[in-house]
Amino acid sequence: MPNEELGRLCFVIMPFGEKDDHGKLIDFDAVYRQIIKPAVEALTQDRIRIHCLRCDEVEKAGLIHERMINYILDAEVAVVDISTANPNVYYELGVRHALRDRVTVLIRREGTRNPFNIAGMNTIDYDDSSPETIAQAQSMIRSFIRNGLLSSTRDSLVHAAVPGLEISSRQGAIAASRVHRYAPANAPGREIRLITGNLRNVNLNSGTADDQIDIWVSSENINMQMARVFDASISALIRYLGARRDDVGDIVEDTIADELRAKMRGRQQVNPGMVVSTGSGSLADSHHVRRIFHVAAVYGVIGGGYHPIAQVEQCITAALLQADRESARAEKAGEKPYRSIVLPLLTTGSGSSSLVDNARKQLDAARNYLEARAAVTRLDRVYFLAPTKRHLSALQVALAELGMAEVGAGDAAPVTVLPATQPGHCTSTDSAHAVDGTKAGAPGSGAAGAAP
Repeated sequence: MPNEELGRLCFVIMPFGEKDDHGKLIDFDAVYRQIIKPAVEALTQDRIRIHCLRCDEVEKAGLIHERMINYILDAEVAVVDISTANPNVYYELGVRHALRDRVTVLIRREGTRNPFNIAGMNTIDYDDSSPETIAQAQSMIRSFIRNGLLSSTRDSLVHAAVPGLEISSRQGAIAASRVHRYAPANAPGREIRLITGNLRNVNLNSGTADDQIDIWVSSENINMQMARVFDASISALIRYLGARRDDVGDIVEDTIADELRAKMRGRQQVNPGMVVSTGSGSLADSHHVRRIFHVAAVYGVIGGGYHPIAQVEQCITAALLQADRESARAEKAGEKPYRSIVLPLLTTGSGSSSLVDNARKQLDAARNYLEARAAVTRLDRVYFLAPTKRHLSALQVALAELGMAEVGAGDAAPVTVLPATQPGHCTSTDSAHAVDGTKAGAPGSGAAGAAP
């Protein structure tokens, strides 16, 4: 990823050039250069890597309107200057409020009045005539953005008026399985790694036994009900791949789900963040997976769907701790300890949550665990799955904000999967069944990332 792209995007919606505003000539290019851009980029002081962009700064062929809509959708932050009541700006603001529930920051030249439909929205005033007022505006823009990124509060009237409205961006599925490596500063010999592509390809293209990932983590609800095998979730894929199947792929024995059910011993639910460990069923032979950890990452509400538990990053710590506990038992039995684990990015299906912020919390939990237990942990590789370009970008931005630089990349050859002949079989590009991430909203689901 180019260095300038290794950060969040703030898309600026405003007039260009000089415009007349009730008899006063406003140089909006100067407003952008002297007020907006410095304010946004000052967020690096808060360890938020972000860069500013206006449509006129993008040197790409194609329709400018199409690029503009894409940036409005994809940018985590938008700053909108409503001075001069510019119709193009209002149109783009409406598009932004329809596509994103947060973080949209409104600014205006001092003396501007908000029209009726946005009259109640917080708006930052600026006066470009004095350094003092410019500094005040910059400080407020920075605060609005920082607070918006750290909060789940909606600032879109559209999303506030239509609860549950979800707009999905293009996921950008990654076909190849590749590894990006990062080393925590205070955990010698330990690495946090990102592995791209479909989970079903993990371990199939590893050249040596040392490259195999011992433990796969499945996000479940607190009832520990695995997802149905046709659902677009990590849980569903693990359930299917771990089951004993006949020659045409039909499930003969629901191995992992049955063991998980037995482990519950009639309980209706477990505590949020709890980890239940099972065997890996057929995955032991097909993918060399030794254990499956089921983490209780979401809870269900009758008639209201599934919701992430509070402080879902605790699931990361619990899973890593469980790995070390099982390593201790394995060593006592004369078996090899568990050296590696792969986790999906949990609870990223909520439209009100930031993928980067979720990634940052979960990666930080993994880093803190490895550093705090560097002397005793048997884990030397903690993987996070990046099934799509969007997930990979969020994970890389979060690692950059945590001050962790990539130390190398081990590329694994892409895996070729034969075309399916039975429901439940899929190629790595099958949009109906190729499951890369776990999406909240179905039994057994708790980490987002719809199937590509």
